[in-house]
Amino acid sequence: MKIVVLMGGTSSEREVSLSSGKNIAEALKRNGHDILLLDTVLPINQIQEPLPALAQNIQHGDENLVHLLIDPEIRSADFIFSALHGGSGENGVVQGILQTLGCQFNGSSAEGCAIAMDKVISKMIFEKNGIPTPKWLYFERHGGLDYAKIIDTITKKFQFPLVIKPGHEGSTVGLTIVKKQEQIRPAINEALKYNSVFLVEEYIAGRELTVAVLGNRALPVVEIRPHHGIYDYECKYTSGMSEYIVPADIDDDLTKQIQDFTVNAFNLLRCSGYGRMDLRLGDDNKPYFLEMNTLPGMTSTSLVPKAAKAIGLSFEQLLEEIIRIGLGDNE
Repeated sequence: MKIVVLMGGTSSEREVSLSSGKNIAEALKRNGHDILLLDTVLPINQIQEPLPALAQNIQHGDENLVHLLIDPEIRSADFIFSALHGGSGENGVVQGILQTLGCQFNGSSAEGCAIAMDKVISKMIFEKNGIPTPKWLYFERHGGLDYAKIIDTITKKFQFPLVIKPGHEGSTVGLTIVKKQEQIRPAINEALKYNSVFLVEEYIAGRELTVAVLGNRALPVVEIRPHHGIYDYECKYTSGMSEYIVPADIDDDLTKQIQDFTVNAFNLLRCSGYGRMDLRLGDDNKPYFLEMNTLPGMTSTSLVPKAAKAIGLSFEQLLEEIIRIGLGDNE
């Protein structure tokens, strides 16, 4: 099968995407597929010819992405495997173009990606449908910000510590654990570097868990024990910085409850194919669901491959299953 693997992009998760893309391409080659691996900020001739400085290309990366996707060589592929994380690669833009072109691809539709990427909409859906989630507020920047009013609102609703994060980012990019009032304004400014919307969320003391969905089933729950106090970017993508327990050391009833909530959320968010739900298990032994990732990482430290391995699926077999589902789900 001729498969195009898309990686890189212009989002804050570019480096992770490059790692995912290379891992995927190598595994699919081992599976016997004809692979074209493309960094979406570069032209179609990127493999054959010398290219201009990457920094210049990134400035026009999203425009170049459109040119790539409509190139006859891409459109002649049997399947598009996107390893893009964040930004236009995961918010439904790429998926919408691929759907319009009639391409077969991995993961959720444009609708599912757009809904899941928006943390505000996701939170509203969780609350409306009884999926436990930490208390939250959101604010949107329209011109200037009345910091005094925002800080007053936050401190009346939340106790410290609390979480401030962008409304449309992943990999904990732009996220701050705020422990005292004077840290609120810098945390807001950090979140606003990435989005015009930011969330304030109750901090749930407890354990870091994640659940992958493959097709319509939840895989084993994974517990993450980061060497830092939070499962941050470094702990996620640096080998040896986190310990992973698969399956998580929780009882069967709680495991099933978490898996059922996850599959329900996956469907409510209009996701399909595969994804990964992040959550906290509070000190009260109750789960609190945070967000759904529609194109989770496929690096050497990524969590979906670890969960798949626990049910006997190798990385190569996992990718074949994702492709099989994609060929059936995405038209």
